Amino acid sequence: MRYARFAFFNLIGGLLWAVGVTSLGFGLGNAIDIDKYLLPVIVGIVFLSLLPVIIEIRRERRKGSRVR
Repeated sequence: MRYARFAFFNLIGGLLWAVGVTSLGFGLGNAIDIDKYLLPVIVGIVFLSLLPVIIEIRRERRKGSRVR
């Protein structure tokens, strides 16, 4: 793919992402009482972000115990 085409699609995707996420936040902020749900959502995002690390640590420990 030529760089000009890649840059064009990258720009369009970035604009759609930024406008979409901002619009979604604005819409949800006006639609529901976000204060009740904000902390559980943040905790869920942090947990999902750490889950691959936890899985990899467990795999490495299991693999290390099999080698011995």
